[in-house]
Amino acid sequence: CGICCSLQDTSFDTLTVWVGPASKLSLNLPCIAEFSQIQQFNRAVEIYTLKWLLCPVALIMRSMFDRPTILDAAFLRRVAAHDFPAPRSEGANEAAAAHLLVDLFDTQIMNRHLDLWARRSKGKTFYSIGSSGHEGTAAMAAATRATDMAFLHYRDGAFLIQRKKQAGGLTPLYDMALSFAASADDPISGGRHKVLGCAHTFVPPQTSTIASHLPKAVGAAHSLGLARRLQLDDAVLPHGSVILCSFGDASANHSTSQGAFNAACWAAYQHLPMPIVFLCEDNGIGISVRTPGGWIEANFAHRPALKYIACDGADLNDALRGCHEAVAYARARRRPVFLHMQTVRLMGHAGADVELSYAPIAQIEAAEAQDPLLHSARILHEQAGMSGAEIVARYEDMRARVDRVALDALAKPRLVTAQEV
Repeated sequence: CGICCSLQDTSFDTLTVWVGPASKLSLNLPCIAEFSQIQQFNRAVEIYTLKWLLCPVALIMRSMFDRPTILDAAFLRRVAAHDFPAPRSEGANEAAAAHLLVDLFDTQIMNRHLDLWARRSKGKTFYSIGSSGHEGTAAMAAATRATDMAFLHYRDGAFLIQRKKQAGGLTPLYDMALSFAASADDPISGGRHKVLGCAHTFVPPQTSTIASHLPKAVGAAHSLGLARRLQLDDAVLPHGSVILCSFGDASANHSTSQGAFNAACWAAYQHLPMPIVFLCEDNGIGISVRTPGGWIEANFAHRPALKYIACDGADLNDALRGCHEAVAYARARRRPVFLHMQTVRLMGHAGADVELSYAPIAQIEAAEAQDPLLHSARILHEQAGMSGAEIVARYEDMRARVDRVALDALAKPRLVTAQEV
């Protein structure tokens, strides 16, 4: 830790170093400036630190911080034992087709393994704000057309994967791996940043600048009405398109967001076309600050000219129901919709975020117990007849697939010089 470098002029007689919650090392310092004493000090610290790191208490504490590994292992253990969480949605939803559920689950686990890979390969990958817990957004991709322009929240990896899969002829896994690895071959950013976007599927590149994309989405929705009124046959987007704009519950408080919501409602109140779906992905927290319970619904359920719909992003059936309802309303009525999707934030805000520094372990474990992949596994078991062993095998096959593609992505060149950037 470099302590000894600053001790040559010290007037202290004894140095006490805490190397664990219940262990300390005290050394006399009459000759600390002598190199041999510094070596002795460093070696003592190394020995005590090693003992601390290997003790059972330390191993337990270290494991508390490794939430990705815990989350991964819990999925395998619980699914194999058919230990599924109870449904969260009230009432019976129409069951989606089995083939669609399996397809969406494949998207969800691809997204999860990309996140796990990014967390475990720091120094090789450079961005770890993941989409884990928000995998329900794959349902929105299934509910929209490829020509419905989407301005995405930075946790919408599952949406982008699903939309690219549906478009056909694209490589969503490889493209995402290139982006995580900051490769110059990344088709959307060229290695400059981890960006969600795809020109072929009308997803403008969007990074994590909070709420900056909402005004652009409102402008795009307004342009659809103008293009139809002006009878522009060469418009880029079909006249019957809708615009999707997704964001987090904390972002909804941003002044930029509020301006976009107000502009959309103001236009719709005057019967101007505004075919946009605002998808609020509510995981209940903004970085380290909790969103007050019920705040999003209280704030948006009764706004003039804004249709409010709620759904559970952890339940594929309910997520599909809510997304289809929201998109159908915006497409038919040409009016704005606020779709409030309950999600879960897993593995903290980002890779460098130590969630235990501001959230109790019980709260973190409660969120992990509601992992959307566990709910999806339950639905596959109940509606598609898949056993726990079959679901686990599918999950592990996807892990191997992601690892193979990731190795190839890591071998690709990166931008090196300022001129290249």
